[in-house]
Amino acid sequence: MQTSELKIRLKKDIKLSLRLTLISIVITLLIMFNRLNWNIFYSSIIVSAMYCFGLAMGCSVISTLLDWKFNWHLQGKKRLVWGIIITIIYVVTVVLLIDYYLLVKLQKLPYEQFFKGRFLWMHLFYIVLSLGIATFFHAKGSMQALKVALTQKALLENQNIASQYEALKNQVDPHFLFNSLNVLSSLVDENPEMAQKFISKLSHIYRYILDQKNQELVNLEEELSFADKYIFLQQIRFEGGVNYSTDIAFSDMNKTTIPLALQILIENIFKHNIVSDEKPINIKIETDNHYLIVSNNINPKSTKQTSHKMGLENIKARYNYFTDERIIIEETADLFKIKLPLINSQ
Repeated sequence: MQTSELKIRLKKDIKLSLRLTLISIVITLLIMFNRLNWNIFYSSIIVSAMYCFGLAMGCSVISTLLDWKFNWHLQGKKRLVWGIIITIIYVVTVVLLIDYYLLVKLQKLPYEQFFKGRFLWMHLFYIVLSLGIATFFHAKGSMQALKVALTQKALLENQNIASQYEALKNQVDPHFLFNSLNVLSSLVDENPEMAQKFISKLSHIYRYILDQKNQELVNLEEELSFADKYIFLQQIRFEGGVNYSTDIAFSDMNKTTIPLALQILIENIFKHNIVSDEKPINIKIETDNHYLIVSNNINPKSTKQTSHKMGLENIKARYNYFTDERIIIEETADLFKIKLPLINSQ
């Protein structure tokens, strides 16, 4: 849930709580219609506001904030556990405080009677009733999350298919095949051992793309291994024109990202930049503050290639399904950098 959506949900929570409070006041007044006077009218407003608005508003806000904090799809169990714990603590505390104010402070009930006899049962009644209301708000939030998740699930499947198609299309592109075969042809005579290594890396690239057909997320270590193989082919092709380095925090190795994201970003680097011994491209992949960062120096081609930014839009769309964190793009005259939020593995 984004911050803008959070504000909308909170406004709706306030309106719903006010409606419930008004309904509660009306019902109380109807029940006590025969004995209605200003004191009863005033008391009905106060009691309804304290119980209904205080508890309904609090429970709905708790549900909304937890939905904002936790992703139902990825952190459903954690969301449920925290919801139960926080709601019970809140409801019990608020009910007892309201009852204490009404009974002890206003009606002068002796404190030693507060947890005895019918007063104890009254506390329990309001606690159970309030927990029922809280369950409604949590169920309402989960249903909304489920509805959004189903919509995003369908979108994710379409985006994954598009991503795999784009990756395969790029790999069977005549230019890519021609360049790869040209490099391989020269290696067969000059360096048979390197030619065998080149074939092995190339086959692994195709296999990896095909293996991601049904994967929503991939371990960062696997994605980095794929990137290493892909850049290796480019290093053989451009010889001294490609410098590549990584700096991955050990704690981030078990996190996940979306499959083939690195391939799309690396392909864009070679698509839009001159790569030569005189103008080498420097590619760095690193992690920092829970982000996977891909950066490169800028050697713009004299003839700019048309870019529809479909690859980057595909990555953004798939990320939206798993996290509210946004992809960050930073560009200066000399450096281009993209930061992909890492996703905790479940």
